Amino acid sequence: MKKLFVIIIAIFIFSSNSSFAQPKITLHLTGGYGSPLGDFKTEVPSTSPVAESNRADADYFPYYTKSLLNFGADGKLAFGKKGNARVVLGFTYNMFSNSTDAVFRINANNDLAVTSFDPKVNIFSVYLGGEWAFRPNEKVNPFIGAGLAGNFFGGKFEFGREVRIKGEQRTGPMDMKSETRIGIIFDGGIDFMLSKSIGAIVGVKYHLINPLGKGADDPSEIGPNEIDLGDQEHTEDGKTFAARSISSINGYAGVSFYFGAPKKTVIRK
Repeated sequence: MKKLFVIIIAIFIFSSNSSFAQPKITLHLTGGYGSPLGDFKTEVPSTSPVAESNRADADYFPYYTKSLLNFGADGKLAFGKKGNARVVLGFTYNMFSNSTDAVFRINANNDLAVTSFDPKVNIFSVYLGGEWAFRPNEKVNPFIGAGLAGNFFGGKFEFGREVRIKGEQRTGPMDMKSETRIGIIFDGGIDFMLSKSIGAIVGVKYHLINPLGKGADDPSEIGPNEIDLGDQEHTEDGKTFAARSISSINGYAGVSFYFGAPKKTVIRK
């Protein structure tokens, strides 16, 4: 990590006096790695002792994830004489997952056993926002931005053996119930302009995933093989669950493509 920062600083110093014409439109293709945060990151209970108090509760399945992989694309339209301000439209496909062991009920007698458990929650995010570029006419261009995101949930939960969940025997994966939440994405990074048409980008995104649209479905609204998000305060089976705030953070890197850079004016004598 230290070597990466040294390289970035070296590029910044080397390029500080170099400039290109400001591109009107910038497209990015990126990939990233990160982690769920807040209530979205709940530790799976210990497998020792094998006791009811350590059972993996289905109401927490979406929250048992540990790591995040994502990929996405965005387009940025610069406006104004200097091109510092930009409108940003993009999408990100986020894959939250974990691979661990957990305690489950395995039959109608509520006997317990330890088995493998792989929760996977996918969120497709479409966002629209704004950005401020600090050095739009330079090869090294830092930026910050924010936008509103529509977040669409899906996924599945896999088990290493037959288990009993929500009163039924389950022999295959259970599905993440489709959910929609409105969130906020904060973004910051550096765009390295390698030529007039292509460059590289690195950055960090912090995503508040569910500040708007929280909910908790009535059991009658949930399919026989589904697990809902349940992020609003609710009571189920005599147990009260507090409202949950879910978020994530990830670093990313990718390729930049530049379009519409103004041509230099040639003055003829």
